[in-house]
Amino acid sequence: MEEIKKQRGGKREGAGRKAVGLSTTAMSLKLDNDLYLALNSHGLNKNRYINDAVRKAMVRDGYLTE
Repeated sequence: MEEIKKQRGGKREGAGRKAVGLSTTAMSLKLDNDLYLALNSHGLNKNRYINDAVRKAMVRDGYLTE
């Protein structure tokens, strides 16, 4: 009996999440509702704003050096 080749599944060229870059890592984050609303309502670059705030806090607390 000859095996029937399946027509579904497997890799597809260009499928999947695209890489975000060599110096960045994707991450999920949960925010309190008031912070989320404030970030969205002021037209801020959310990624840059959060990165800068975390960096400033980590330098202040001694986890990073400037």
